[in-house]
Amino acid sequence: MGAEGLDLAGLRRVYGRAGSRWFYTRVARNARHWGWTEPGQSKWRLWRAQRQLQDVLGRKLALPAGARVLDAGCGAGVVARAMAVRFGLEVTGVDVLDFHLAEARRLSARARMDGRTAFRFGDFHRLPFGDGEFDGAYSMETLVHSYDPSRALAELHRVLRPGGRLVLLGPMCTGPLEELEPAARALIEPFLDAMTMTGARIYHAGNLSRLLAGAGFEVEEALDGTPYYLPTSEAVHAYFRLPWELVRRFGDPAKWINLRSTVEMYAVREHVAWYVHTAVKPSR
Repeated sequence: MGAEGLDLAGLRRVYGRAGSRWFYTRVARNARHWGWTEPGQSKWRLWRAQRQLQDVLGRKLALPAGARVLDAGCGAGVVARAMAVRFGLEVTGVDVLDFHLAEARRLSARARMDGRTAFRFGDFHRLPFGDGEFDGAYSMETLVHSYDPSRALAELHRVLRPGGRLVLLGPMCTGPLEELEPAARALIEPFLDAMTMTGARIYHAGNLSRLLAGAGFEVEEALDGTPYYLPTSEAVHAYFRLPWELVRRFGDPAKWINLRSTVEMYAVREHVAWYVHTAVKPSR
């Protein structure tokens, strides 16, 4: 099982350097995703926002306890364990980074959840599973790293049973890059390159539903969740703007790419949307 076409060096740079590992472990409590804040809630409760985004995913999957679910790009398995604990799902996570898989297995074993979660090497462009093995699947902010989103969606469609459900959560440009004004494009493109967000150059808020349909899905909902995500962007920008400036001036910025992302994502916020797409593999 290979990861042909993926920028593994770039993904290791984003997730594997010491600064990134520290950021995800200490700041994000091993999660690799943003947060969801309801109106009237404090934007400073970042860990609560992360849990609430996981709950949004679980509700959109809308599967019964015991259902088999695929986590495409599982990271350290935080979301997989949340789906198992809070929704009773049996989750198999795949990832192309060995240190992510080792961490996911260690944390699940420590939580005594290695019987309800499993993790294995897998590239979501070429999944190591048979047809129709899963009742549901999701990508929590990982499709952005796809070099061929249509192919990845086709694979997710293949491994779902008829009637199976897919939920995609994550950021994307509001429209095609080539249609953005030059100043905005000059900000966004270096950010996408630095974060190895190849997929975000291909799909956007205007065409992801069409890509899902092209892969054989029926799109149930394309929810623009940007207002619920923005409080997290505001909070992390406020927390880390000064640390990033200090690192940029006096340290090695390459080692702290996630601090950079919190600042630069805020700078391009007018051109970034956060969506929750829910789709179904037709039964017929």
